[in-house]
Order: sequence, then structure tokens, then C-alpha cells
Amino acid sequence: MPVNRSSDGYRLISADSLLTEPGDLWTSRVPKRMRERVPRIERLEHGDAWIMEGVPEPVAFGFTVCAGNKPEDLRDWMFVEEMRAGGWDPAVRIKEQDADGVDAEVLFPNRPHQSIVANKDAELHHAMIRAYNDWLSEYCSVAPDRLGGVAALSNRGVKEAVDEFERVAQMPGFVAVLLTCYPHGDPILKPEDDPLWAAIEASGMPVCIHIFVDDKMPYQVSAKKLPGTIHFYDAPKRMLELIFSGVFDRFPGLRFVLAEVDVGWMPYFAEQADDNYQRHARATLKDKQLKRRPSEYMKEFFSATYVCDLYGLQNRSRIGVERMMWSSDYPHITSDWPNSWKTIESSFGEVPDPERHAILAGNAQRIFGFKR
Repeated sequence: MPVNRSSDGYRLISADSLLTEPGDLWTSRVPKRMRERVPRIERLEHGDAWIMEGVPEPVAFGFTVCAGNKPEDLRDWMFVEEMRAGGWDPAVRIKEQDADGVDAEVLFPNRPHQSIVANKDAELHHAMIRAYNDWLSEYCSVAPDRLGGVAALSNRGVKEAVDEFERVAQMPGFVAVLLTCYPHGDPILKPEDDPLWAAIEASGMPVCIHIFVDDKMPYQVSAKKLPGTIHFYDAPKRMLELIFSGVFDRFPGLRFVLAEVDVGWMPYFAEQADDNYQRHARATLKDKQLKRRPSEYMKEFFSATYVCDLYGLQNRSRIGVERMMWSSDYPHITSDWPNSWKTIESSFGEVPDPERHAILAGNAQRIFGFKR
């Protein structure tokens, strides 16, 4: 549908969309001696798949690029020629946005990224992170008012993480940084990470956590579980970990975005966090006293994205409208592309226009700094 822009230039921003990295992204950018070890796409009998060091089997990725396909055409094993090219071609991506009535997107990496995070070879890891960020900057620079890149952070040393962050902070196309594992290489926060928080705070960029913080290798999607239903499981743990570490008292300018975790759980968790803190503050938590209630930290320092969360919309006043951001999850299987507006209209009927605009575009524009 045509995009009718609001007075500030944006009507609909997806705060969580995905890229589909080209098969030669790393093989064409890292030093030659490393090229046999980096993620690459290979053609197999049933379709194309990612080959990644440390992952025991090829990883198909059709479910990550099949938005808009008919139900009978939804399958994980696909060939690249069958996939929507906007994941790697920014000019095509703009057309795909227009087809869905989307003004801009915040763009996250896809399946190969987790194999880079988990790779223990520091030199190779840093080379792959730099290659990805270089490619992403080029991609988003085609239309920075519509394509917002989330830069990858190194996690094989705090100094290296700070150096790479300071490099990308000066490059075009980036609106945030992605925390998939803490910079020292462990999924547990440590005090030595503080130099990175200081650098990020000074830049004003938000930090994104996409579903979880982990150092595990990616895996082939299994049909034996119900995908997406527990995407929020790691977010509460990370919020408390960050809050009780004191990082927000030391760096009050930090802001975190919890991507693809939905929002309906947040009021319940805030209530439980406050209640349990008050009950244990003078006992088991006597050495971890906070300056404020946990819910106050949550409200000030964390926002979250959702794809479909009617319960969250109905409880938006308890969550905080200013903390909620719609996302399309395009081009993943969960996306409603190219019919996102149909889903939006069916769920926003009772939401006042100012709140509607904040959730659909205004909050993302403010947090990620989109400008026309």
C-alpha cells in the first residue's frame, strides 16, 4: 500500500527486521588465508545452505527469507534464486519496504552471525566482525533514512570490542550496536566490560539484544518445538543482570533495546522483580542494594520490540507506551509482509492516535535516530 507519511516523515518503522547475508560476504572480505574457514553458502541437493566452522551440519535458511510465500511454499530448504533479494540488495529492499507500507527498518544479522560470536579463534573472529560491519555500512548507506544497521560487536577481548565499536561509530549507516555475547567472550556480565559501556554511552547509540545473549553455535531449526513462543525467556534475566551489576548507575546514558521478545510479559515481571527485591533486600541481597526499585531501572533503560502482541497493546499503559516498538521481523517466516498494515489495523482499533504513532514509528525514530 502507498505510504502516507506523518508530519515528521515516518508513519511505520520496523524496529526489528533481518538481513540475508550474501554467500560471499566473508569469503570476499577476509584475508585469503582465512577464506576456507568463514561462513559461505554452498549448493546441496535440496537447496542452498550455510557452511559454518564449528557447526557440524549445513544449515538451511529458507524459513528466514520466506515472508509472503503461500503456505504450501513455506520450507527451510530453498535455493537462493527462490529467495527475496532485499536481504542482500538494498535497492530491492526499498521496494520491499514500499510493498509493505514500511518507511524504515532496523536491520539485524541472520544465522551466520551466531557462528562468528561462538568462534574461539580471536584473529578470525575479529576479521569476520569487521567484514560484516564493512558490508553492512555499505548496504545501509544506500538509503540511511530507511535502512538502519545494527553493528556487530567483537567478543574476544574488551579492548578489541571498544576499538571496533569506535570504528563503526564513525561509519555511515549504523543506528545501534548488537550485544550477542559480552565483550570478554562470556555470556555473563563482568566488571571488565566497563570500557565498552563508557564508549557506547559517549556515542549515544542504543545497545540491542536480539532475543538472547549466548555464545553457542547456531543449529538447524527443528519442527519438534514451537518456535517463537519463548523468545522472551532470556530478556528478564538479562535485565536483572544488568541492573544488579550497577552498570546503569555508572553509565546512566546507556539505553537497551530488547528485540523480538514481545512486551506483554513486562508488567508482570516488573511487579515480581520489585516484590522479590523488597522481600530479599535486607537478607540474601544485602550486598546488592539498588538505588532504585528494579522496575524503575526497567522503565528508564529498556525498550522492547514485538511482532504480534495484542495482550501487550491492551496493557500498554502498564508497560509504558514510550517503551514499545512494532516490528515486522521481515523476511522471516513470522512476518506478515506484505500485509503488515492489515494486522496493525486489526489490533490498534482502540489505541489513540498519539500512542499509535509512538508505537508504530515515533519511538523507533527517537531511539534509533532516523532522520530525513
